[in-house]
Amino acid sequence: MLTNFDVNMILNKTLSFFVLSLLIPLTAISQESSLLGKADSLHREYQFEEAISIYETMLSSVKDSSLMLPLQEKIIQCENGISFLRFATTPNVVNKSSFSKNDFYLNFPDLANFSWMMIPNPLVPKGEHPYYNAVYYPENAKKLFFSAPDNSGSWNIYETDFIGGSLWSEPRLLGEAVTSSGDEIFPVLSADGKDLYFASNGHFGMGGYDLYVTHWDEQTQEWSIPENLGFPFSSTGDDLFFMNSNDGLYSLVVSNRNCSGDSVEVYAIEYVATPIKKDVSDLGEINALARLNPVKVSETIPKSEKEEGKEEEEGMSEYSRLVSQMRVLQKDMNTNIGKQKENRELYEKVENEDDREFLLEMISDLEAEAINIRAKLDAASQKVQEAEMEFLAKGIIPQFEQEKEATAEVSSVKSIPDYIFKKNSYSEIKNMDIEKPVPKFDYSFKVLDMAQMAEDQTLPPTLVYQIQILVTGNKVPLKNLKGLSPVFEKKQPSGKYLYTVGLFSSHSEALSCLNQVRKKGFTKAFIVAFNKGKSVSVRDAKVLEKKIAAGDGSSYQVQLSNYPEGIPSPIISAIRESCDKDIAKSVSEGRVIYIVGPFSKKSDADYLVKILSGLGVEGVSVESIKL
Repeated sequence: MLTNFDVNMILNKTLSFFVLSLLIPLTAISQESSLLGKADSLHREYQFEEAISIYETMLSSVKDSSLMLPLQEKIIQCENGISFLRFATTPNVVNKSSFSKNDFYLNFPDLANFSWMMIPNPLVPKGEHPYYNAVYYPENAKKLFFSAPDNSGSWNIYETDFIGGSLWSEPRLLGEAVTSSGDEIFPVLSADGKDLYFASNGHFGMGGYDLYVTHWDEQTQEWSIPENLGFPFSSTGDDLFFMNSNDGLYSLVVSNRNCSGDSVEVYAIEYVATPIKKDVSDLGEINALARLNPVKVSETIPKSEKEEGKEEEEGMSEYSRLVSQMRVLQKDMNTNIGKQKENRELYEKVENEDDREFLLEMISDLEAEAINIRAKLDAASQKVQEAEMEFLAKGIIPQFEQEKEATAEVSSVKSIPDYIFKKNSYSEIKNMDIEKPVPKFDYSFKVLDMAQMAEDQTLPPTLVYQIQILVTGNKVPLKNLKGLSPVFEKKQPSGKYLYTVGLFSSHSEALSCLNQVRKKGFTKAFIVAFNKGKSVSVRDAKVLEKKIAAGDGSSYQVQLSNYPEGIPSPIISAIRESCDKDIAKSVSEGRVIYIVGPFSKKSDADYLVKILSGLGVEGVSVESIKL
């Protein structure tokens, strides 16, 4: 029989075991959290290899698949970071300033006052984002790029065109290449309309939001696969905004990499068209580059000298800015005059009246632009002259290093002044009417509750098959067509009406639907064929179909299969430098592959593979395709 002492002993042991059983998983969770925190800290501090080691250790012990994906994504981000550090740039930072993350974009002098429209608005009526809370809508804009949430909650980039009055076209997504499973925000179009910059946390990056550019392809009429701007423009923080200034002197980067709380910093960086890239591995150098601290000439001048020459230095800085602005305008004027000359010479050669009228319009537009540039150039020249007279009155001879060429770029922090920020205001919510989408007619064969006549009764200018259902002396009501769609009706020279259904690209496709039509009561239905809108025999159509399928020979394409998250920017650059072929994304058997081509010669495709293999790219191959 158990005494009270025995019972207490058993209860105490049971309770101790129960408490211990709770503490063990809590301790394990605490250790996991501590380990993850350490890895994330190493990740943020650009110690990618050390972070990967911890992430992989954690991954090997995780059994819950929902926890595996975040760890795998962090490993990929660190691997991306290692790649970016191999192709780092060393930008000259002219100025930086801290602003609220809620309205930092109101402080750029290049973006006009009242040109940011708060969300919600007609373009983005709902949805909240931690950073993106306004749409850039400049005065007299004919095209807008903006971000808005899709049905899944991800923020994608859309474009819309001005139609007239207050009417704008139905917003459309930029395309599969630009859209990711994450968010794309703050799209900014370059001055020439060929490049679109944006931030994303869903493309190939090193963590948080990175900065990207996509290029407009005139041939495909699509935006290209986005390229990461690379380190240090992109960092392990949230990099939110990129644009080049209107005067061509600066690149602006907005990031929270050195901030906490609700602030971001805006960095004004000297613009360089083709920056030199290098491999950086020293952690001190990496962190110094990531901080994007301005390097100012004044930092090297003793304090006493700075105080004595402060007024002179500020005046010389302003003079330097004015001269740089004047040179940019002069370059624009020279370009304009050159274009006018080319168009006038072309006008004298062409004979077609439409072409001549088009050229006259272009010349007229260039002349109007030249007047505007000339006015700005005269104003800039006047300011330069006034500054020079002021210097001479003080006994100072201004010195400004001459450019070697008209197109030479300013390449030193000393040669351009500080970027001056300017506070703007929000615009009122604009009155915008969005064009309602017009449903597109579905020409695929189907059987519905009620038959449908084809919206466009014209046959396509290619080889097509149809199923002929009947010929009758009178029009047939829709209810008698047994739900078939799309139905084509053609009045014959005899006055009778011919009815066919479907548009099939192959005989086998038409044959697979023939019995469905017959079972609807059209027992004598049969297949007919047309080529370039004219009737041809089914026999001749099948022969032609085989010739089209055979093509004229083989072509080749290069496939990259090891980049499910996107091709790294250095590899995209290597491809573009080696060939002028398109890069397309495809999915084969559940795997994401990228295709470069087509190449008419296998040797050209092999050459690209050789280049990529030399860079250490794996999973690249040459595939033969039919034209």
